[in-house]
Amino acid sequence: MNTAENIPEAPVILAANRISIQDRYSMERLRDLTLEIRRGDVIALIGSSEPAKRLLLRCLDLLEQPDGGNIELNGEPVMWRHGGADRARRNIGIAFSRESLFLNLSVMDNMILAPLDGSSHEDEMLVLERAKSLLKFAGLSGAAEELPVDLSAGQRRRLAIVRALMLQPRILLIEDPGADLLPAEKNEVYALIRAVKKTGLAIFFSTRDLDFVREIATRVVFMADGMIREDGTVKEVLDHPQYDRTQAFVRKNTGFYREFNARSFDDYEFEGAIEAFAAGKLISPERRRKLCNALKILLARMIFPHVTRIILTLDVDAKTGDMVAVAQYSGNSFDPLSLDSKEAESAKFELFTFVKSVKYHLPASGRNEVVITV
Repeated sequence: MNTAENIPEAPVILAANRISIQDRYSMERLRDLTLEIRRGDVIALIGSSEPAKRLLLRCLDLLEQPDGGNIELNGEPVMWRHGGADRARRNIGIAFSRESLFLNLSVMDNMILAPLDGSSHEDEMLVLERAKSLLKFAGLSGAAEELPVDLSAGQRRRLAIVRALMLQPRILLIEDPGADLLPAEKNEVYALIRAVKKTGLAIFFSTRDLDFVREIATRVVFMADGMIREDGTVKEVLDHPQYDRTQAFVRKNTGFYREFNARSFDDYEFEGAIEAFAAGKLISPERRRKLCNALKILLARMIFPHVTRIILTLDVDAKTGDMVAVAQYSGNSFDPLSLDSKEAESAKFELFTFVKSVKYHLPASGRNEVVITV
């Protein structure tokens, strides 16, 4: 019987081996970067620099030749001269967030342009049938004769993704699929990516949406300063990041992330921000009320009398559906739950009427944390 140790790894489709390059469009660089993408992988590329992530996608799509190192496709180095990169690129599909569609061509013409560009010997009828099938797959059958400018932003994003599938690539690269989309449009794009994942195609996508990363990714890559700083499972990188820049990125991009100051704390503004976030997560009005009340007690009556500034993050536990709030603050170890004054005891009593649990701990980072679950 096979064990996890002797199950062979899936073959590597695309590999970047110690590549370095200066971006012609910005000051970003890739520095000695190594990455492997295997069959069946769904890899999320995260990091603060959008130009750097875009540069890596352009290199993996063979649109940019590295100054150092090399890229391998199916175990063979890419030959950049004499059209070698162009031929290799037919194995790779890419969808940029700025769609890069041909605005003067119809949706159907955008779909069939690359397969019928003259270098292909495919039968035109087969190409048309594949285009129709992919447009149906993306929910765009009724838009075949439309121009891209007549589509919504979400429809254009879906078109870019299925257009990238027209050459039947072995890997799909996607730049920030949910960027600048309305929630309903984003959900349609994400539904399409879920459907692509079910086909077994390798997917490598950049994003800041860590909720979607947790849902769909098999691996997460964090990039900073042009280098890959962490590469591992969702749990390893998002729940237990080793690098301080990864920790900061995850905190900032996980659900709600705000800084509040005791001197300028405004009850109404605070409650509005919490309500807006919780409503967007489809949290019931009753639980939103409990969350707001609990946080106002915790901050205004228990923490702010002793601490000037806190960073508050909110998220929804994917398994239980509970709202989880984390208040972080610097300074010497200070546990507001240990205070024994009459006012503190009254505040704690009221706090526990609204929450499932409250915990304090001092992480290795030295930042105090109070975690409440509603």
